[in-house]
Amino acid sequence: MRAATVFALSAGLTLPALATAPAAYAIDMTRTVTYDDGRLAVDLPSQALWAKVSVLASTAPDAAVLASSDDLRFESGDWATERISGWVTSEALKLPEGTALGDYPVVVEYRMPSGATQTWTGGTYSYKLHTGVDKLAFDRKTTDYENRKVILSGTATAWDPSTGARTPARAGTKIQVTVNVHDLDYKLRLGRLTATTGADGTFSMSYIPDGEISGGKATVVDPAADTDPDVGRPLPTVGIEKLTYRISAGQNKYRVAKNTDVTMSGTVQRLTQDGWKPFAYAPVVTANTYPRGDLAVPGQMGSGTTAADGTFKYGARATYATQTYTYLRPSPYFEDIPYDQGEIAVPQPLTYSVLKMSMDQYGEVHATAHLNGGDCANEPYQLQVSFDGGHNWQWLKSGKAQYGNGYSYCKVDIKTWGYVSATYRLHHYETDRYAPKDSSAVKLSRIDTRFSAFSITPSRPRVNSKMTVTGTLQKNTGGTWKALSGAKVTLVFRPKGDSTWYWVTRDVPTNSYGKFSFKATNYGDGTWGVYKQEQAGYFYSQSKDKYIDAI
Repeated sequence: MRAATVFALSAGLTLPALATAPAAYAIDMTRTVTYDDGRLAVDLPSQALWAKVSVLASTAPDAAVLASSDDLRFESGDWATERISGWVTSEALKLPEGTALGDYPVVVEYRMPSGATQTWTGGTYSYKLHTGVDKLAFDRKTTDYENRKVILSGTATAWDPSTGARTPARAGTKIQVTVNVHDLDYKLRLGRLTATTGADGTFSMSYIPDGEISGGKATVVDPAADTDPDVGRPLPTVGIEKLTYRISAGQNKYRVAKNTDVTMSGTVQRLTQDGWKPFAYAPVVTANTYPRGDLAVPGQMGSGTTAADGTFKYGARATYATQTYTYLRPSPYFEDIPYDQGEIAVPQPLTYSVLKMSMDQYGEVHATAHLNGGDCANEPYQLQVSFDGGHNWQWLKSGKAQYGNGYSYCKVDIKTWGYVSATYRLHHYETDRYAPKDSSAVKLSRIDTRFSAFSITPSRPRVNSKMTVTGTLQKNTGGTWKALSGAKVTLVFRPKGDSTWYWVTRDVPTNSYGKFSFKATNYGDGTWGVYKQEQAGYFYSQSKDKYIDAI
């Protein structure tokens, strides 16, 4: 059955006089419906006292009345059968013999309580072949993991309003079947099938639901002009038989380089009436997330199929450190989705930036840099030294990176004693999180210096008298000690019984022979010495202490 089409009737049609009903009983009729058995329904409220329907030959003003009936009763609506709440004729309307199949205009007369008779000119009567699916059956009640295909068989029939007989539908009638399938998480998935009837009105089709068939509907579609499809026929249900399995899995490597496969291997067993048996030819997957309860495999890293003995072996690729979950590809046929968990470490690349290395006049090497690559806090690194230009490296000191400004990088900051001349670098060795990485190499060197002579005369000067300070400063070049000219020295004094040094004279230059000589005042008993002031490219040096007992 289908909702009727509304026709506007000409004002010239002879009908009962239209009276205005009281406002309380004003009715807004919208449709008529022809049921699959030929009965005509009108969406008139149950309060109506009387109703009559008339089928007209056409919409012409003088159209003949082909059939009429006031034998109507009220029926409640039924969503499943697409029946409306309204007044329905007790039988199909019989049109004159020879009337062509088609849709004919309908006029409805009705009377409400305390109201006059009213007329509604609209709607149609479907005087057509009412064709629909009469019988439906699946070839099985349940499906299982190995046997998933079902065959749906059915018969379509047609009711002819001119004879009142229901016979097999025409050959070639198109049937569309919508199948309600529930997946693993009971999410509804719609399957669609089509078939055509044979000469006897029968049809069949095969389908692999991969889930529980919870219903659906078979309906005639693409009808001929003289055919009105019946309400779709509900499908029977088909359940599923679930199985239980268990899985054990392992991997041949724990730590791998990025985009490198690890080999996953293991065994899958299924529970049978005879106990646990190998699960042959089952699809296995490895992913970086555990099964989430539906058919998806998010983060899949690799897959394979079990052999006849239930074993499997395949490659799985990781791009970052992750937990791994190995299980059978999810299916509604599994009671649950057990998995075996593992872990893969995939060291990520690191880079250095803002690298700085220096060595002060005392020989302490100071290296700083930014370590870039993500969450690198507490990553270990080393300061290394090479004495052959970078061919061989030795450990000097270790450290751990700390978060930088705003956690956008990690800071490297390390100090240790160095050598007169050597090459240095920062080295991050491989960890589970990050790959090995060396910074660029930096050569650091200074020239060694020494005081080869230092004296004060007289040896016992008077307090507050002048004394002469002399000495020689040298540098080591090419393994030979030579005069260091142009350097500056400072004279310092530590009074007897005092632990603090005080400078007395400073910025005293050495001559071309590396020598210096100057006058200084004696302040009493105490220790005297000279040291070389800071000079780019040279190490610090100081003289031996000289104690003077003043007079």
